[in-house]
Amino acid sequence: MTMFATSITEIPLAPLFGFAALAGQLIWPLLRRRNRILAAQIGIAGCYATHYALMDQWSGTSVCLVGAMQSAIALIAGEKPWLCKMGFGFIPLVIVLAFFTWCGLPSVLATCACCLIMIGRMQRDLLRMRAIMLAASPFGIGHDLTVGAIAALAGAILSFAIGAAALRREWITRRRAARSASA
Repeated sequence: MTMFATSITEIPLAPLFGFAALAGQLIWPLLRRRNRILAAQIGIAGCYATHYALMDQWSGTSVCLVGAMQSAIALIAGEKPWLCKMGFGFIPLVIVLAFFTWCGLPSVLATCACCLIMIGRMQRDLLRMRAIMLAASPFGIGHDLTVGAIAALAGAILSFAIGAAALRREWITRRRAARSASA
């Protein structure tokens, strides 16, 4: 039996939380407001944390929980730069948690993905936010492949595709606005 089939048959609740997070992951790239994106990501992170915990993947669990806390601070911070910068303080925490939950390559991949996503969340500029968060995708996909998290893998791949389209849409919108302003 493959690693993916084993995870579904031996831990039946894990996929339910994974698919709930997947639903959120399919929706957030389509959102056009930073506060809505961040609110969606709090729910997604909570569902993925539960998904990974049920699979005994503690590095993934810990980075998701820290990510949810950081998203909440970014959401509360709004336009307050001093409070927004406070979110960067979570990056060392993720690294420490990865050390304490060390399981090799999955820990490295989860940590890289989480740190890039955290840096992205702290951006007040939506285009920059989307670009940095998109850069985290290969690490998240790699993590989900190595731990056999089917729903999370599907979410990571689909979110990457939708996120790339949303980034393109944002870039085109800004380019058109710049042309209109200069005309």
